[in-house]
Amino acid sequence: MPLVSIVTPVYNAARWLPETLASVRAQTFTDWEHLLVDDGSTDDSAAMIALAAARDPRIRLLRTPQNSGPSAARNRALDAAQGRFIALLDADDLWLSEKLARSVEWMNAKGYAFIYHDYRYISHDGARSGCLVRAPETLNLYTLLTQRGVGCMSIVLDREQIGHFHFPVDCPYLHEDFCAWLGLVREGHIGHRLPADLGRYRLSPHSRSSDKLHAAHETWRIYRDLSGLPWSRAAHWWLHYAWNSFWLHRHAKPRLRIPVTTL
Repeated sequence: MPLVSIVTPVYNAARWLPETLASVRAQTFTDWEHLLVDDGSTDDSAAMIALAAARDPRIRLLRTPQNSGPSAARNRALDAAQGRFIALLDADDLWLSEKLARSVEWMNAKGYAFIYHDYRYISHDGARSGCLVRAPETLNLYTLLTQRGVGCMSIVLDREQIGHFHFPVDCPYLHEDFCAWLGLVREGHIGHRLPADLGRYRLSPHSRSSDKLHAAHETWRIYRDLSGLPWSRAAHWWLHYAWNSFWLHRHAKPRLRIPVTTL
């Protein structure tokens, strides 16, 4: 069985899949399986994954019965995953070649249940990158609710310590990954930062998170409805989160042309 299972939800991502698949195949650590779940795509995504799977048996195409959203798609992959370590990668994001090797080595050395690493934003066309996004050193309830910088594509989990992990399918909020990390830290798991630049997060003007006002409102609902924080603490922590979000996007906005040797 593979040591690492890579989980990728896919919905109409044919434009970016070649780069994403290439960034996985370029990993210096090779003991992995890549589970890509087509969530009712209407473009050529499923055909592209099937072709890649025919060429590399480590790649597996899974499907949802209908378009059900990223949580259900990720959970479909989690149920089928065989690896001890779960690495999350969205269909439009990229990893640098040492991502899996550095992550597995560090988790084995430290015994951490889940980790995340630094990364950079890239423009929609992949031509420009921003400044380094550094996550908090540890992820607990306070840092999760007040800071930013933990990208889903940077998360790696050890199923020997968090074997039950799934994404909340009934979470009525925009940030299903945020709700997932909230569930982990409320159970007492602490995330740890791997201080290395190992990923690229693609910014899209049409992504679900591009509407910042709606995203801010949904985050407030999480603080009050899901977290159950008192109004005063929720407001205080939400203001910290909103300011850190503003500063992160201002600081890390893609501006620099990407050299051909970056990835």
